[in-house]
Amino acid sequence: MLNKVDTASIIPISKITPVLAVDPVGTLIQSLGDRAAQFVKGQAYSAQVLSQAGDGTYTVKVEVGGSFKDTLIKMDLGKGDTGLAAKPGQTLLLRYLHANPTPTFLSLSTASNAAVSTADISPTAKLIGNILNQADSEGLPTRFEASAVVTHAPNNAQIVAHDLKYAVSSSGLFYESHLHDLMQSNQALTTIRQEPQNQVNPPLTGLMAQQLAILENQHLSWQGLVWPGQKMDWDVYLHKNVDENNQQQFLGQQETIENRPISSEMTLHLPNLGKVTARLSLADGRMRIGILAEQAQTLNALKDQRQGLAKAIEKNGQLLDALTIAHHE
Repeated sequence: MLNKVDTASIIPISKITPVLAVDPVGTLIQSLGDRAAQFVKGQAYSAQVLSQAGDGTYTVKVEVGGSFKDTLIKMDLGKGDTGLAAKPGQTLLLRYLHANPTPTFLSLSTASNAAVSTADISPTAKLIGNILNQADSEGLPTRFEASAVVTHAPNNAQIVAHDLKYAVSSSGLFYESHLHDLMQSNQALTTIRQEPQNQVNPPLTGLMAQQLAILENQHLSWQGLVWPGQKMDWDVYLHKNVDENNQQQFLGQQETIENRPISSEMTLHLPNLGKVTARLSLADGRMRIGILAEQAQTLNALKDQRQGLAKAIEKNGQLLDALTIAHHE
């Protein structure tokens, strides 16, 4: 859950220019690209003002943590009456918004006792702050709760898969991405119009909070009726590509969505089988599946059908690395 944003202390940082770190790796373009990729949208970072670089601009060290080194960034913090009136040694709390056309942060508050002057913020920043405040005050969940039944054909696996894909795609969680696809002629306008953002009184507050949670954690959390009378909890998330023998990834390499392992976990409380959880992991085109059952009778039945399930998966074109059946703790 994203922390509550105090709109009274949000201060815009109008211009941010990355500068080369003291210990550059590779070319200038590569180094700047590597450092921009380490920031996560929506995440808050602690930063320290090191020195004044010009009229209203300062060199700021942003503490990243993890396997990446801290990053030096030149920021326009303003001049007293019109900006932050920063001083060397001052500590700031910044939230990263986006990278294009230039890296953009919001100043949430100062961690020190330095005085902060009042400044106008952009309409977009005000909208984000108001929505996050409202979502937090109303206790809206970061987990998406579907209001409609996903499928009415639970016995047809292909229809269930198609209906699950449609349920997520039409949820409004990826609306901006679909608008981009529309501009690239990869999305139909009629499909976009069916999403919640284009309906009367759309639930924008909850959707915005859930979208930011997905961006920050790379984790989709879904809950709803998968078919009439049957509730399901579903999580899908991306992993980082980390070599088991080398926990620090080479700084000059950038992982892509295509080669990052993806996992999916579904939990159902079935009327006859009880609680069953299926965990799937897909990496490099190969799948690993773990099925957990709470009832002993269900566990034995699944073990008896393990070979048939493995053959059905492989017949469907999947490369199966492992299939395990275990008791649900």
